[in-house]
Amino acid sequence: MSLNSEIYGFDRSGAGWQMLQAQSISCAPRFTPSMWVQLLNPPTAYSSDQGRLLCQVAEDQWLAWVPDYGELLLTTDEFCSLSED
Repeated sequence: MSLNSEIYGFDRSGAGWQMLQAQSISCAPRFTPSMWVQLLNPPTAYSSDQGRLLCQVAEDQWLAWVPDYGELLLTTDEFCSLSED
């Protein structure tokens, strides 16, 4: 048992650690096509600060439509969910 295990009272290879990992993964936001999201940095001062997700391009990239701008490729750190999940 390592020092960290003794301090925090769990073994990272045990069931407790796996349960903790599963809970943290389930808390991650889930984005879906047609979902409206809040843009953290709108593309222009005249465009909307919200966008509608069109499709997922990569694990961390989405194609979105932004009113008064058009289509835009976003990474998941450039927007957040509008709902309070």
